[in-house]
Amino acid sequence: MDSVILKYNQLPAFEKKEVSDFIDFLFNRAKKEPKPDPEISDYKKDLLTVSVWSDDDLKVFEENSKYFKQWQPPTW
Repeated sequence: MDSVILKYNQLPAFEKKEVSDFIDFLFNRAKKEPKPDPEISDYKKDLLTVSVWSDDDLKVFEENSKYFKQWQPPTW
């Protein structure tokens, strides 16, 4: 530890600040607890919020796709 202190004391002020910032970064990273895995029930709740389309809802897209296939882009 004494060798680290000796080396640190030989650094210019800007580089001492970089060492200090890096140590702060390491401490902050160590403090953060990993997020727990979501519960299966939470996952199921999220899935239930996904919208479901009926066949009637999809008919509009089927009709429009027929028109889209007939459309010819202009040539240059």
